[in-house]
Amino acid sequence: MKEILQHVNSVDGVIGSAVFSKTGDVLIHAFPALIDAASLKRAASLTLECSHGLQISQTLDLLDLRYSDGRILVKSFSGALLFLLCANSINLQVLSITLNLAIKKLEAKLSNVSPVAEQPTTVENTDSKDGLLRMSISHLANKQASASFDSLGMIAVSQITSQYIADFYKTPFKKLTLTNISAGTSGTFPVMVMKDMDKQYDGTVVVGPGIEKKLKVSEADKVEVTIG
Repeated sequence: MKEILQHVNSVDGVIGSAVFSKTGDVLIHAFPALIDAASLKRAASLTLECSHGLQISQTLDLLDLRYSDGRILVKSFSGALLFLLCANSINLQVLSITLNLAIKKLEAKLSNVSPVAEQPTTVENTDSKDGLLRMSISHLANKQASASFDSLGMIAVSQITSQYIADFYKTPFKKLTLTNISAGTSGTFPVMVMKDMDKQYDGTVVVGPGIEKKLKVSEADKVEVTIG
């Protein structure tokens, strides 16, 4: 099914596409990595609320939502909704031809697809026990940058790590509590999500020297991570 969506995405002006079930599950998607499963799940829920609120859920053919920076198109078909994020410049006539062909193929494959929205991102350097998440401590290679956010009393995680934590605890967050069980130390800190971190930092919590000292941890030590 993803190949079908990627074909839809090849139409000039289409940024990404997804198939939502009529109960709000994301069955399959082909979006840039920046748009994660949790965001798509929220989009699915809002799409359903919109179609029901406008009382068009049963008769919807094509819903066209226009914004200053783009458009959202939703096309209904047997048992599902095809959701597209597009640029304002999208040519609907050209897109319609592609959608009609894509939907025929999607309907044939839909019965074999299970929802994927609740599956958490998998990253290394983590483990869980008794419903709690344990992650490794890291330092930024750039000590000046590390000391900079440390002076603000903040810790940092990569974007992938942030999504993993949110999926694990099933809630968004702005602060995290880190607990060093062996030393009996803990602290709650605001979190800076860094989008351009190297992959080596995925699954870890980056702390500066001040917080490292407070928690009595060293690089590669593991701490319990909970929502602050």
